Amino acid sequence: MKKYEKMVVSINDSDFNCYANKGDWLYKANDKDTKNGLFRLPKDIHFFVSLNEDRLPSEIGVVKKIDGYITAHELAVLDYSSRKKDINQLNDNIISEYEWFLEKVNALPEHTPVALTWLEKVFPKKIKELRLHKKFFTGMSREEKEELFQN
Repeated sequence: MKKYEKMVVSINDSDFNCYANKGDWLYKANDKDTKNGLFRLPKDIHFFVSLNEDRLPSEIGVVKKIDGYITAHELAVLDYSSRKKDINQLNDNIISEYEWFLEKVNALPEHTPVALTWLEKVFPKKIKELRLHKKFFTGMSREEKEELFQN
């Protein structure tokens, strides 16, 4: 199984709808995860949750190098255990979703802010897919961005 050295982590800043503890690993929220009434998002924007018992929501995360490495199976086990689901239900189809996430994250440079959005295509057939992409902050100075995303 492929090993990855980067992961999305939380910045814990309520101004940016990031309520997970600073440094918590983040993964995309599933259908049962909620924002706990902390913030509202347009329907085309998705959010992350922390991979711990609290599963706190975050609208954005930052790509960071981790100590060691992580595999898609290890990430799936972390997510399933934080959701209190049976780890024995994991199969290759489910793990491929975690592989997709880790590949997207590891393709980005370290300290890159990222977000999740839904992309809807209508032609030739209706498709709704989730995209992990770089998040731009045009109203901030370079120093403000460095302070927020590199620490």
